[in-house]
Order: sequence, then C-alpha cells, then structure tokens
Amino acid sequence: MDPDRPAVPQPLPTYAGLRVLLAEDEPMATKLAQGALKVMGITDIVAVRDGEQALAVLEHEQGQFQLIVSDWNMPNMSGLDFLKAVRRRFPHMKFVMLTGKATQEFVVSARQHGVDAYVVKPFSPNQLRRKIEALFTL
Repeated sequence: MDPDRPAVPQPLPTYAGLRVLLAEDEPMATKLAQGALKVMGITDIVAVRDGEQALAVLEHEQGQFQLIVSDWNMPNMSGLDFLKAVRRRFPHMKFVMLTGKATQEFVVSARQHGVDAYVVKPFSPNQLRRKIEALFTL
C-alpha cells in the first residue's frame, strides 16, 4: 500500500442475490427484519406468518432460498419444529432464529438442531445484518 495515496473505501458486500424466507408472526418484527434485509440489498424476501406456511413455501419452491430467518415462537408450528424439518430436507440451508427469550435451554436446543445463528428480540437492523454477514463471509 502506498502511504502517499489516500485509502480507497472498500464497497460494502452486496447480498442482492440472496433469496430469503422470513417466518415471523409479529407484524412489527416482520417489518423490522424486512427493513434490515433491504438495507443489505436483499429484495427477494418471501414473508410468511408461521412455520407451517414456511415449510409449505420451502417445499413448493424446492428449497430455492439461500437463507431462512425464523421466529422461535409461532402458531401452528414452532420455529424449532420448522428448523428440524428444514435440517431433515435441506441440511445446509442457512438458518437464523429470532427469539424473545435467549435462555440457556433455547440456545442449547437451537444449537443441537443445527441453527446457524440467533438474534434476540427486540433487535436492531445492525444486529441482524452482522449475524447474516457472518454466515456468508468466506
């Protein structure tokens, strides 16, 4: 690096090509997550309200997502049951769990079932972005 030259700022990584499945039953949390994803350049976001809908979409789309962001506590099918189903069918799918309670039991259970990362609610867009960036950095 030439000390006489000013440093050229490096562009932020772009995640525009990612397709994300968002499973969240709380409208405000859905909006917050969508906003955080959009700031990262992600525009292909399919949002559903529970694990059953998420699993149906995932199957219908034959796993054509690079990332799943799912709430832990949802009606019809919990995030944990959704995670288990995803791991059976799509073992390498990136999976971020959102939770209102990051108890030791939650962390242990989520890790045992192959969650890639988790974010505690309420979360900031930067918190979600950092977790996602960590999953996709080489």
